[in-house]
Amino acid sequence: MAQHTIPMEEFSQLVIPKVGGSLYLTGWNREEIRIKDPVNQDEIKKEKDRIEITFPNDGIVHLPHHLPVIIESIGGDLVIKDIGSPVEVSKVGRDLTLSDVSLSTVKSVGGDVFAKRIQDDLVIDKVGNDCLIDTVIGQLSLKKVGGDIQIGKVTGGIDAKSGGDGQVNISPVPWQANRIEVGGDLSVTVPEDSNADLSIKSGKSEITVMFGSIDEKVKEKEHKLQIGEGGPAILLSAGGKVFISSDKFNWLSGLKINAEELESIAVDFSSQTAEQIRTHLNQLEVDLRDSLSGLSDSLDSVGLSEDNLKQILTQIEESSLVAAQKAEMAAVKAGAKIEKKIAKAQRKAQEMKRKAKQFDLNQFLSMEANKQSVSDSERLMILEMLQEKKISLEEADDLLKALEGKKKR
Repeated sequence: MAQHTIPMEEFSQLVIPKVGGSLYLTGWNREEIRIKDPVNQDEIKKEKDRIEITFPNDGIVHLPHHLPVIIESIGGDLVIKDIGSPVEVSKVGRDLTLSDVSLSTVKSVGGDVFAKRIQDDLVIDKVGNDCLIDTVIGQLSLKKVGGDIQIGKVTGGIDAKSGGDGQVNISPVPWQANRIEVGGDLSVTVPEDSNADLSIKSGKSEITVMFGSIDEKVKEKEHKLQIGEGGPAILLSAGGKVFISSDKFNWLSGLKINAEELESIAVDFSSQTAEQIRTHLNQLEVDLRDSLSGLSDSLDSVGLSEDNLKQILTQIEESSLVAAQKAEMAAVKAGAKIEKKIAKAQRKAQEMKRKAKQFDLNQFLSMEANKQSVSDSERLMILEMLQEKKISLEEADDLLKALEGKKKR
């Protein structure tokens, strides 16, 4: 069946009560809603100032940027892009992807969450697995995440709780507090010119700080730290270790550079991979269209009508879109894994650097060179005392060790 277009008329809200499969929702500049390749079981209801659409299987929808959206239940994945009005989501069975959307509230996601370029506050109550957030122009609230969290570039306050590991960038502002709580290890990056008061808890009594002139490892469960002149509160709690560094710390070369160069490793990987897949899919679609064009004269001979041909082309287009969306999500997941490995390598590199500082090889060799060994006359004197039974065998051994600068064990 061909795509279905619904003029906006007086509608001020789109409601999607249920989607049996996955839903792909994209904003555009047209004053109409377009449903791609609808089926007979799709339900479209117009009630007063809102429109309701139910999909028994997958759904692909284009809608005006300014139209607010309420989504109640998604059985599979949910992808939302380019929506400038508030988005409310109640339940997603698998993964959720948000990109270039405005104020968003989400109650429950069964799988992973990937959100980037959120143009307002983002509030998510519950996530079953991991959560990757990048660029929120507002406040971020993650009330309960089952897996790991990775958070970057949030202009407002962050309130996040996770059962796994955490990698978080915090930019403190005077009127916002930040609270991060994770069950595993926690890595936090803070701009070097920040002013804040940190309250840190570590379940493994290991808190490492590499910030400006501060280079310390605290073997305590709790630690207070003031950076700059102090200011907004940053509360950090981890079941495992805590690692805190400035945004200029670079484990790759030991030089101080902008952390964005490090982050680009994962970002470029995910975006380039997704773009390459899209390009291949688009080219495939073009090739298929070229192959099928010019066949109208021979359609009757093979029993294929023009309507059938259009339906085939529509299915190709929709399959390409769905495949591209899934490929992009896979690329984002791969990028997230890279970022987690970078954070782990960063912590290990810093630990190795600290151990190297604690052991000064030149100083050790100098001390050994200056250490005087036991002379022959001293050995002879000890042997004579032992022979005359003025000292015992044990006492003789102690004297030799003392002269050699060794401690008795």
